[in-house]
Amino acid sequence: MVSASRLTPIREALERYLRRLNSILRPPEAEEVSVLESLGRVLAEDVVAPADLPPFDRAVMDGYAVRAEDTFGARPDRPVRLKLVGRCLAGQEERPAIGAGECAEVATGAMMPEGADAVVRAEHAKRLGDTVEIYTPVPPGSSVDKAGRDVRAGDVVLRRGRLLRVPDVALLLALGIQAVRVFKRPRVGVLSVGDELVDPLGPEKPGRVRDVDRPMVMLALRELGAEPVDLGIAPDDVSAIRETIAEGLETCDALITTGGISVGPADLVAGAIQGLEGAEVVVHRVAMRPGRPVALCLVRGRPVICLPGPPAACYLAFLMFARPVLLRLMGVEPGLVPVWPTARAVLARRVPSRVGITDLVRARLTLRPDGRLVAEPVALRGAGMLSTLTGASGVVIVPEELDVVEEGSEVEVLLFSCPGLAEREERSVVSHEEAG
Repeated sequence: MVSASRLTPIREALERYLRRLNSILRPPEAEEVSVLESLGRVLAEDVVAPADLPPFDRAVMDGYAVRAEDTFGARPDRPVRLKLVGRCLAGQEERPAIGAGECAEVATGAMMPEGADAVVRAEHAKRLGDTVEIYTPVPPGSSVDKAGRDVRAGDVVLRRGRLLRVPDVALLLALGIQAVRVFKRPRVGVLSVGDELVDPLGPEKPGRVRDVDRPMVMLALRELGAEPVDLGIAPDDVSAIRETIAEGLETCDALITTGGISVGPADLVAGAIQGLEGAEVVVHRVAMRPGRPVALCLVRGRPVICLPGPPAACYLAFLMFARPVLLRLMGVEPGLVPVWPTARAVLARRVPSRVGITDLVRARLTLRPDGRLVAEPVALRGAGMLSTLTGASGVVIVPEELDVVEEGSEVEVLLFSCPGLAEREERSVVSHEEAG
């Protein structure tokens, strides 16, 4: 067993590595892309609104555009009568002018007539030929979206270093922006290590294991917004591993390995990296479970992150270390995206732990009627058991100073993904006892 005293605490490990990266990283190169292709990209410069949004005063209800002062005193038994002088439809460029004692029919989204400053809803008025009876007074601005209410021309609407989401793209389109400058996607090589591994899409071979880690990490990279590069499977041979890593870094901005990183003779990848010119092992083995055999390295100024082989441990280590590092490589400004996207939840069941180790307890999140999130542990152990991930929404982070977390305690949960926190109430295929 590896002594916990020889392991680096999880937060210290990430902070140390990011600090070292920040001292040498340069901003990635930028390129211009269509707004429709910008989802998941990182802005390379601030976006300034070229116009107001909305670009004109518009009605937000069907009804009658009026001068608000003309409606004062209106009552159901003593309506105000206004002369109808025109009609405004959504998308119509021409519009009538409204004077004292006049109104115009308007549709939702239509440009407000000149001189009008409010809309009386259709249900609060009645048309009688060329006259409209108003039964309820309205204040100025009622049922009107003023020009610039959402965005003012000249406002910085999106900052440099922002990871663009669907609403961001929609805002850019609404402002009439057709292209934006974004940072180029980092190319990240992915290499699996192990004599026992075979291609997951190839034929099954007795005694061999399908390589799940490499495609899993590549998919996670693509989902994050990086460009994965498949470096294949390397045998359990230090020279072969070293050669593949060196070749990969010729064309990649970073590299991730899976497997071949452990303790003693099985620690092939760390040994291979240490033999490369310009190599630096910043962190070697982290005080967390699953996922202790993690190495955070630099080779000629490029990040090389070594993840453990068991699939569940590999994925959790990717979330804890590779994800925050790659966000920096993508150009995301610190603070704009959380290093670890977490939520607070109430623990549904007592969880034992070990002092000196940060436990990552896979858990399913559900939403209580009172609005509180509840974390139901799915598995305490099982570094290689993928079913413990598919049955979970995230992991409860048990601090290293605790030996137990009692039922009902408030805990921090690292989210696998932010949307869809409330999962279906279905029992996991792996219980605590089975996963141990």
